Amino acid sequence: MVLIFVSSLNENVKLANKIQIQLKENSIESKIVNLVEMNLPMYDTNKEQNDGIPPKALDLGEEMKSASGYVFVAPEYNFNVPPVLVNMIAWVSRIGDDFRELFSSKIIQLATHSGSNGIDLLNSMRNQFTKLGSIVMPREIITSYTSALREDSSKEILKQFTTFIKDK
Repeated sequence: MVLIFVSSLNENVKLANKIQIQLKENSIESKIVNLVEMNLPMYDTNKEQNDGIPPKALDLGEEMKSASGYVFVAPEYNFNVPPVLVNMIAWVSRIGDDFRELFSSKIIQLATHSGSNGIDLLNSMRNQFTKLGSIVMPREIITSYTSALREDSSKEILKQFTTFIKDK
């Protein structure tokens, strides 16, 4: 099972749906996790100490443990990662004794639909997930309002991703 994390609504959800279809064409089962709709509370240490880790985050952590890989579909927010994605990472990194546990050695594919080219976002995500111990695929899926999805390219990118997760 591959988890497809989408970090906004509208165009990124459409891109996540297309990615899910292309994964299915490669015989890969996937599930879209919309982080906006998940509506996790903003992380802070006081909230964690007083209320514990939210059940939604704990459930997500269990799904992440059994996933063979992740696809992150996010827009660029002010040349960086959207807050909803940063917040999810903050919460799930608090589950267990090792903050890297849910990312260590996971195969990750990056994708974006951004108003610009999304390069700053992709570089930020690549840096963060690499430091969390993930194996980030070398090519990204990039769309924008002026550059539609090149399905031949995304199929090739996801074929490579599929090869890696099947070997895991």
